Amino acid sequence: MRTYLLFLVILFSTAEIKAQNGDELLVYTVKGEVTAIYKQKETAVKTGMVLKPGMVIKTGKEASLTMICMKGRVFQLQTEGSFPLSRWRDSCTVSSTSVTSNYFKYIWQQMYVYSPEHKEEMRRRNNMAVSRGEGPVKTGQTKFTKLEFKKELDTLQYDGDSFPLSWTGNGYRGWYYFTLYDEKGKVILFRDSSRLSFIDIKKFAGLLEPGKSYRWNVKAASVPVSKKRVLNYLLPEQKQQTMDGLKAPFAFEEDAASSSFRMAYILESKHYLAEAYKWYQEAASQDPETPLYRDQLTRFRNDYWIR
Repeated sequence: MRTYLLFLVILFSTAEIKAQNGDELLVYTVKGEVTAIYKQKETAVKTGMVLKPGMVIKTGKEASLTMICMKGRVFQLQTEGSFPLSRWRDSCTVSSTSVTSNYFKYIWQQMYVYSPEHKEEMRRRNNMAVSRGEGPVKTGQTKFTKLEFKKELDTLQYDGDSFPLSWTGNGYRGWYYFTLYDEKGKVILFRDSSRLSFIDIKKFAGLLEPGKSYRWNVKAASVPVSKKRVLNYLLPEQKQQTMDGLKAPFAFEEDAASSSFRMAYILESKHYLAEAYKWYQEAASQDPETPLYRDQLTRFRNDYWIR
């Protein structure tokens, strides 16, 4: 009987968690005076805020609000007045998997992590784990068996700006041996060794020609040599074409920081890493109050060994 009651507690707690996580609308951008009325309390709407069922959104003159849901759909409110959140209920279905919808799925997930609702969800889960009597997971030291690379470095779109080629050798304290090859990966153009987990392209930039591709790999003691990765040195017009496409007018209202962050995210996904880094920095400086932008800048620096 006791086991059965415990099962019911876990079952209903899990259902409660699922009910609060999935269909929530999160605030993407706010312009002007926008407030949310919930349980007779009115609060200012801010970027990243979770909009709860039962809320009424109140917009002032010339104000606008852009909201996103977990499935990547975007809703805009650009009319003065009061609007119950229920008007957008069951409206999050997305029929496409475009770059835009995928981006907003990512943003929803990232913003939700910082919300009080997510913290409450984690607290509930931790309590459930204690109720089940789960002990701590024992972890041992990971043995160094291979070098690890970020997938974005499989093919780097190099535009002439300095950027490190990096890797990770967990637990390794020896020398790394870097080799740069021609386009076919046959002729060695440059070699270097280091105890650091990165090498800046500026070390061999003088050997590179715009419009050409190169191969590179890394070797460490006692592990297989890494596969040859690609470094494409872009012509100026190639980069400009990409940037022009990204800077085209966006379909949804954005502030400066959210626009910069979107640029950074897409550029990173397209492997324009040096340019992506600039836009992550822009987003963090334009809106230092939003932890998502600051933390993703830190994440980027750590991922690619930017020192």
